[in-house]
Amino acid sequence: MNFDFSIIIPTYNGEKTIGRLLKRLVSLAGDYNKEVIIIDSQSTDKTLFIATKYKKKLNLKTLKIEKCDFNHGGTRNIGVKIAQGKFIYFLSQDAIPLNKNILNYYIEDFKINKKIVAVFGKHIPYKNTPIIQKFEVICRWERLDKFTNKKGILIYDKQHPFIIFSKENSLDWYVISNTSCCYKRSFLIKNLFSKSKYGEDLMLGKRIIDMGFLKVYDLRCSVLHSHTYNLIQYFRRENEDLKLRLLHMNLGIKLNIFCKFKKIVTFDCTLLQKFLYICQLCFYYMLKIIIISQFHKKDEAST
Repeated sequence: MNFDFSIIIPTYNGEKTIGRLLKRLVSLAGDYNKEVIIIDSQSTDKTLFIATKYKKKLNLKTLKIEKCDFNHGGTRNIGVKIAQGKFIYFLSQDAIPLNKNILNYYIEDFKINKKIVAVFGKHIPYKNTPIIQKFEVICRWERLDKFTNKKGILIYDKQHPFIIFSKENSLDWYVISNTSCCYKRSFLIKNLFSKSKYGEDLMLGKRIIDMGFLKVYDLRCSVLHSHTYNLIQYFRRENEDLKLRLLHMNLGIKLNIFCKFKKIVTFDCTLLQKFLYICQLCFYYMLKIIIISQFHKKDEAST
């Protein structure tokens, strides 16, 4: 059977969030034929039990893989190869589409230009996200918001650049997020994700631009999504992120500290709280600097 959309969700111990995500997918507007494919990496909680409740409502099927075989790029490629939809919509198990018309917006965006192969939206952090991590999410996406048109759309087209295409701006050009992103299946089949543990979406975002295709950032396709990291988890995540951008992809880096500082200054809290948040922000950036300095030492050692 051919579908309009194949919605692919990699899962692992997602019992706290998978139910509300699937419930949201049931409520999406639009008379589309869609399938939901869950690729589970040996969850030990009730993830799959919860998912089975939506089997008929969402034409849901599950595929189980070994936990040791999970790979952000390779696992998604498995989904691409078995998906039958014209469009493939990737979602993280802890993301929630904000607008029930999101599928309609995807269709609308793909019709703008035949060269558009991907559409993604911004992330809105959850309320319980630690304050500095929350501001990091907000500031990351606000960098793009200012370039959107009246409908909240930004078309990535090198023939009509929204900013200068340069190394300094490379992250803003290549950014894309499989937390919530819709692709043309015809494109993905020929351009599978890199089999990487991290950053498979950013690497494909670069390929899209370098190959002369287009992608769209659409504020109407935003999702609730953020993480709550302890310091060790945050350090590891930043290490992976910066390693990908600086070492593997040789991209420019924008630390964006002033946006976060401004968020703290204007935040509705006491002066003491502002001071403590600024101290936290400095500590977070100290961790980033430590990571970056390690990369520079490796570069010097290799040369």
